[in-house]
Amino acid sequence: MTTPFVTLVTFILPGPVVDLSAQGLQKLDPNFTCSEDTHTLILDRNHIMKLDHMERNPGLQQLSVASNRLVRMMGVSRLTELRVLNLPNNSIGYIEGLRDMPHLKWLNLSGNNIKDLIIDHTS
Repeated sequence: MTTPFVTLVTFILPGPVVDLSAQGLQKLDPNFTCSEDTHTLILDRNHIMKLDHMERNPGLQQLSVASNRLVRMMGVSRLTELRVLNLPNNSIGYIEGLRDMPHLKWLNLSGNNIKDLIIDHTS
């Protein structure tokens, strides 16, 4: 069985809003990139467990990954321009990376299993 990837990632996905909802995605391809004018990415109702390779889309202002299988928020902290972060109905246990998102105005983590707020990572 092959793992579904975003199949349209060999080129830059155009438009201000990219909606890849309900595509059966389990993860994003390492080459996943939206165009520079894209401000909103919607990945709702998939099977995504990790938000890898988000740094390739630094201009995103709104990200929605509702009703997936996320267990951590890792990856979103690289999106320093985010204003809206919608992550309800996942399996997130730890809130992390918010310090790195100075423009964040709206956060939805309802329907998760929040156990802890990680303020600072120390090794």
